[in-house]
Amino acid sequence: MQMMNLVRGILVFQLTGSFAALGSIALASALPGLVFYPFGGVVADRISKRRVIQSGQAVIAVITATLAIIAGAGLLRYEHLMIAAVLQGMTQALATPARHTIISDTVGPDKMQNAIALNTSGTNLSQLVGPGIGGMLLAILSPAAAFWVMTGLSITAFLLAAGLPKHPFYAPEMTGGTGTASVRDSLGSLAEGMRHLLGNPPLRTLISVNFVIVLLSMPYMMMLPGVVEDVLQRGEFEQGILVSVSGMGAIFGSLLVASIPEKNRGRLLVWVAVALAINLIAFASSTNYYVTLPIMLTLGIVSAMRLSLGQVLVQVYAKPEYRGRVVSVWMMQYSIMSLGTFAVGMLAEFVGVQRAIGGMAATLLAVMLIVAAVGRPIRNLQ
Repeated sequence: MQMMNLVRGILVFQLTGSFAALGSIALASALPGLVFYPFGGVVADRISKRRVIQSGQAVIAVITATLAIIAGAGLLRYEHLMIAAVLQGMTQALATPARHTIISDTVGPDKMQNAIALNTSGTNLSQLVGPGIGGMLLAILSPAAAFWVMTGLSITAFLLAAGLPKHPFYAPEMTGGTGTASVRDSLGSLAEGMRHLLGNPPLRTLISVNFVIVLLSMPYMMMLPGVVEDVLQRGEFEQGILVSVSGMGAIFGSLLVASIPEKNRGRLLVWVAVALAINLIAFASSTNYYVTLPIMLTLGIVSAMRLSLGQVLVQVYAKPEYRGRVVSVWMMQYSIMSLGTFAVGMLAEFVGVQRAIGGMAATLLAVMLIVAAVGRPIRNLQ
């Protein structure tokens, strides 16, 4: 996934030279998620999570292998990357809630914070390694080579997922069935989960604030190919290094969350978002590659802390039988991020990418300072 984000972004910018195209490819990946993430939550609460995870990896392997064949034939176009982004967005939306909720099902409530933070650190380790490999493969070999490596990794993940428990010890009883009855009940299950979410003030507040944070902050990663080439005057290898440095910070940030006491986590989340906004303003202001390097490290730390804290709080405050459906709404943040990326990409065409990212960051800073002052519901989350 981390390799795909970098490689796809670089190829799109090379093929089009357009920030709007970068935003559009993000939008193509986002729109399926807005529709399918909630159904992914229903699937996670009703079907073996191991089966869902393996199915998702199999589909991703087919997508990346197809791109490898097209790229190897020298026929790769922007349209191919757009179609692949849509299909990948659908697949991840259906599989990701199962991938996240199987953690709490496996370890139980007492070890949930530590386990989720450790899982996030594993994801961030891939962010450290994957983009660097992707950048080197593009610079030294070819796009086809990068896509074949992604295919091999997806197949490996499919095989490793066979070691997951079919029905973890702490998992609630599956409510799904087979055949027409299961399909007919899916919308009812979805509505039930939404009622639980909307009737739970801590969850409702947490997810709303998180959506604002993601919308205003995270598009900077999708804009990175254009920033590296147009602002920093660097290439694919240097972009891989920047993303890997961010990944180093992210590993530290997620491990930090794994070690903190289980109290005042809502207040900490607010101040982490403030730090994120400040660092994004610095990122948008920098025109020097070596100044940007330490900024990316700090951005990795605070971004991982935001993600880990939010995931822990969502799973703590959701009832186990609704956890998959609640987490599916939480995971819609990736679609929200892509919508924000589309907006930043369009804005960058008129005012420049630095002003676009910096303006969003300044807005986030103002919003989070207001939340810090008057947002008692989220500050009181433990």
